[in-house]
Amino acid sequence: MLRFASPTWWLITLLLMASPASGQWMLDIGDVQGDGWSMTGVTLEMTLAPGPTGTDAIRLHVDHLHLPAPVGSMKAVEVSCPGGRLEPTRLRCPAIRFSGRHPWLTVSQVPGQLDLGFDGRLDLTLKQLPLADGHMDVSFTHDAGQWGLQARGQRLAWRQVHGLAERVGVPLEDLLPEGFQVEGHLELDLKGRGGMDGIHATQGRVVLGDGAFASADGTLAGEGLGMALQWDVRQMGPAWQGGVTLDWDEGALYVDPIFVEVGPEQPVRVSTRLGWHDGRLSAKDLALAWGEDLRLAGQASLDTAHLPGSLKATLDVDRARLPAVYEAFLQPFAYGTVLDDLETGGLISGRLKIREGAPQQAALTLSGVDADDRKGRLGLYGLDGRLIWTSDGAAPVSHVSLEGGHLYRIPLGMTRMALQLEQDGVRLTQEARVPILDGELRIHGLEALGLGGDDPVVTFEASVMPISMERLAATVGRPLFTGTLAGSIPRVRYQDGELTVGGRLVIQAFDGMIRVGNLRLRDPFGVAPVLWADIEMEDLDLSSITNTFEFGLIEGRLKGHVRDMILVNWEPVRFDAALYTPLDQRFRRRISQRALDNLVSLGGGVGGMLGTGFLRFFDSFAYRQLGLSCRLRGEVCEMDGVAPAPDGEGYYIIQGASLPRVEVIGHTRQVAWRDLILRLQAAMEAGGQAP
Repeated sequence: MLRFASPTWWLITLLLMASPASGQWMLDIGDVQGDGWSMTGVTLEMTLAPGPTGTDAIRLHVDHLHLPAPVGSMKAVEVSCPGGRLEPTRLRCPAIRFSGRHPWLTVSQVPGQLDLGFDGRLDLTLKQLPLADGHMDVSFTHDAGQWGLQARGQRLAWRQVHGLAERVGVPLEDLLPEGFQVEGHLELDLKGRGGMDGIHATQGRVVLGDGAFASADGTLAGEGLGMALQWDVRQMGPAWQGGVTLDWDEGALYVDPIFVEVGPEQPVRVSTRLGWHDGRLSAKDLALAWGEDLRLAGQASLDTAHLPGSLKATLDVDRARLPAVYEAFLQPFAYGTVLDDLETGGLISGRLKIREGAPQQAALTLSGVDADDRKGRLGLYGLDGRLIWTSDGAAPVSHVSLEGGHLYRIPLGMTRMALQLEQDGVRLTQEARVPILDGELRIHGLEALGLGGDDPVVTFEASVMPISMERLAATVGRPLFTGTLAGSIPRVRYQDGELTVGGRLVIQAFDGMIRVGNLRLRDPFGVAPVLWADIEMEDLDLSSITNTFEFGLIEGRLKGHVRDMILVNWEPVRFDAALYTPLDQRFRRRISQRALDNLVSLGGGVGGMLGTGFLRFFDSFAYRQLGLSCRLRGEVCEMDGVAPAPDGEGYYIIQGASLPRVEVIGHTRQVAWRDLILRLQAAMEAGGQAP
């Protein structure tokens, strides 16, 4: 029902009915009020055209115009209608000029249309409204307490929108982190409708072009962004429901440490159906697609008054294709590990269920996954399986299989494992066998605990079935050893980034034994791994060793050790090493002229001297004992031999026996480690000579 401040509208109607001729009128109407809107200080100036088909010149002035939210109030409103028509029940203006002051902005002479019914109905359209360095078309309708609003904006500058939002009463500084910077322009197409009690429905589309943003700490950034947000939300009784879709088809986004770049051929789309009722938010039919490489689906709900314990969600990873998903979402978290530079392929899918704000169940399916470290440290090929985890630790047994792979280029064969994923760890449920060349690694036990914390613990027990050292050496590009690698690996433990071996690894090589004990390895796949070990050698065949390394033939048996050894990034920085022939064993003791020269070079002398005299006529010589030791500290090796020399300063490298008697005495006590390695390499590179 309308309430009028004066009978002026009735007077205007009677005058129009009684006055067929043209004339000029100026009416001081006063105040007018309808359902949901009101005008105060209304003045109407009219120049009426003769006849029913003529056009009138009308000017309407309103001191204060109040419209329902979200429009609100305007002051000093003037509507100039040069080609309108004042009828008994309405004022029609097909071409107006609109001016006025609003808290959001001030407008002057904006073109538009007006249709004002004296029963309270209002249709107002404004064209090319200057706003935020762009333009906006706005249409507002009101009838019987119900209103509708439609706005379409073009090339609106974000910076100006930011200021406008502050004037509207929605300061974006309160919604964005401190120091957050945003650039870009917006295209808007908004619709809304409601009544005296507020808004009932809204739909629209907002397009961001040339978008860019950055946080003050640099952990969030975007550049060249092209995005479109669409929604259609309406009130259904006491609840709100509707759909929301975000399309992103241009630009790059950085969310520390993840960087994603998209384009028309690889767009991102996120969509869902939202619901809101009594403080409870729900998202149904949630879907995310990143081109053909990533597809997610799910649903979620939560009570905003009880966070996070009220969160209930299910997320399905329908497709995650490698390498795209690895490079964008996994690799950034793996920097500094063996997983930070992989060539990958295959598909991953899975499901995550959250109940009462915490994960309850997870499943991961691997299909033909390949992962190959570009630095040659690790490779896994044809990885298939399904891993299942539950929060109560009662998940069924998981199974994974591997077609093949390599560890530091040592080939691994087809492997199958049965795993039990527990609440905070995983363990092997039955023995697994990993083929390695002509042998295999038998894993008797494997357990990892505390995987959800900062200090996981991994324990491992296995045995190495005989592997040909010749094949192993050829695989890794080393001189061809003879013998086999075998032994037990008990009580291996990984904790605090360090791997320790409780037992000893036994290598059967060169017809003797090499035992490795006190083995520890810190940060094994990191940038600079550190290794500690003690090595004991027993009864090695010297002729096999020297033939393998082309050092020059030496016959005999060798004993030795490398104790307190420390390698940093696989380079030695400390050890106490000694290699020698024992005196208490009976075996043939002969050394070739070439081997003598090489030992002289290693001891700091000049090789080749034996070939200048009568000794050049002998191919080999008998010896009583030979040996060399090195105490390495940093870059310097403290050298020694098998016995002190008669002069008290040197040391015997070779003690001769019988005639012609040849002995080698070293006089250099300190040798740079790199120089010693160069001498050894030079000796082996001359391997084409006769022994």
